[in-house]
Amino acid sequence: MKYFLGIFMLLASGLVQAYQANCTTDDGRNFNISVKDKVLTVNKKYHHPYQGRTDNGSYEYANTKYTYKIGKFKGDIFPIVVINNRGKSAVGQCNFD
Repeated sequence: MKYFLGIFMLLASGLVQAYQANCTTDDGRNFNISVKDKVLTVNKKYHHPYQGRTDNGSYEYANTKYTYKIGKFKGDIFPIVVINNRGKSAVGQCNFD
């Protein structure tokens, strides 16, 4: 737990902007994400540049097919919302690797 708290503190301070996590959503999808240099990568091949923060404080990453909204970190987990280009969304959570 101290390890995750240390990661959280570094992320919150803005000194480190890289992390990896395993995610699941309510539509049954399981996938891995990594964030580095303001780009979210899904399953090591789909890239989504940082778009900014939403009104509720989530971090938004998007390409032409998908938008990923990353919520606030709570220990070693955080919420995620995935929206496809047709507007269908899935809600889930991620756990740091």
